[in-house]
Amino acid sequence: MKAARRNVHRTNKDLTMTVLAQARPAASATESTAVVAVVLDFVDATLPQFDRLLDSMRLSPGGPGLPGSIFHWSRRTSDGVRVTEVWHSQRHFENFFEAEIAPRLAEAGLRAPEITTYEVHGYLTQGPTIVENGDPDQLPT
Repeated sequence: MKAARRNVHRTNKDLTMTVLAQARPAASATESTAVVAVVLDFVDATLPQFDRLLDSMRLSPGGPGLPGSIFHWSRRTSDGVRVTEVWHSQRHFENFFEAEIAPRLAEAGLRAPEITTYEVHGYLTQGPTIVENGDPDQLPT
């Protein structure tokens, strides 16, 4: 399905967030609790700016996630920084964005990200721990 752009007017210190939402039928009563993947594109951002944002929320790479979050990873792109996350629900993500991310964007030197959400059909959790210094070609049995 093609992503559709919709404007969501969420003002926090003059911040207006543009949300790119997956085109889909009208929301049902259960949809607000469905697992979602969220892609945040911080255009013209740098990895050090994004790291400052994480630091300001007392988050660190490889550290624990937040209530409602399942997974997070980030990378540099040709036009900024892309963050990909999986959340237990759209509501969990929106609450975290508004309470934690939005108020800290300017401090980290970031503009509001372009956000795309996807309904998640299924996901896997962390696999078994592999023995340190083990052979990477040998999977645990």
